[in-house]
Amino acid sequence: MQEAMLRITVVGLGPGDPELITVKGLRAIEAANLVFVPRSRSGEESVALQIAQPWIERQQVVRLTLPMQRDAAQLRAAWQAAADEIATSLAVSSEATGHAAQGVYLLLGDPLLYGTFTYIWHELRARHPAIAVSFIPGITSFAAAAARCQVALGTAADRVTILPAGRVAAAEQLHRLLNEFETIILMKVGEVMPQVLTTLEELDMLDAAVYAERVGMPDERIVEDVRTLRGQRCPYLSLLIICPGRRGGAEA
Repeated sequence: MQEAMLRITVVGLGPGDPELITVKGLRAIEAANLVFVPRSRSGEESVALQIAQPWIERQQVVRLTLPMQRDAAQLRAAWQAAADEIATSLAVSSEATGHAAQGVYLLLGDPLLYGTFTYIWHELRARHPAIAVSFIPGITSFAAAAARCQVALGTAADRVTILPAGRVAAAEQLHRLLNEFETIILMKVGEVMPQVLTTLEELDMLDAAVYAERVGMPDERIVEDVRTLRGQRCPYLSLLIICPGRRGGAEA
């Protein structure tokens, strides 16, 4: 079976609410015979699988372990192993059925915005270049959070920026961004939440921020008074929307 017959569609499931999966994404899941899902540790269930479970019946599920760590060499090895497992699973399925395997890779949010599949994609292109890869976008967590809080992310000529929170924890960095953009979205804010709160207080911008974690999931949490987050531990799947137009709860 030639790799040219093998293809995988990367489906963004959205923030966590199964009803926010796109119709196109849902159809891709239902048409697939292989479903690839990431998990952070062996033996741990995939969040992506839990979200898409209602539409997974006959499909074979392949769990790919992608550890949450900072060691570049170990991460690269995990991405390479995932790419090889995808290629092998597609080939085995195609040989068994005599037809081109239809695989989908499921992930939270949108595949091309801070999605870990981009690293696996790089390894697939390097190690298995004949495998065709396509993408179905997903609703982002910040779009869902803005809808939930009724905050306009941008109007008319407003400038909006999206950044990993760890890059802008310092007061001078955030102050510069607030001068350049009308709305700032900080992703994965959990680890640096204390520093960000201190910075917002220094800039008198606490009333301009809204916090969200695990958007669209059963344990979703929205906090419009971010002062109450002092001393609390915030999870990895968390974000802040900073919009000066919210001052005084104008947009809440």
